[in-house]
Amino acid sequence: MIQNINVEGLKPEQIKEIQAMVEAFKAKNQTNKNEPEIDMIEYLLENPIHVDNLEFMKREDIYDINQ
Repeated sequence: MIQNINVEGLKPEQIKEIQAMVEAFKAKNQTNKNEPEIDMIEYLLENPIHVDNLEFMKREDIYDINQ
């Protein structure tokens, strides 16, 4: 997605800082593209989460915790 940034009225130093931030975001996005995406269902099938207690909370219990 291409965005335009209005730099009118900014000092040259501020424009350079914005350019540096844009380049940093571009570099970060590029590294994210190189990382493999994790299929969470496949991951959890291979690495199941072990629990000690299989008691499920009721809706009322969940609401009581958040208040």
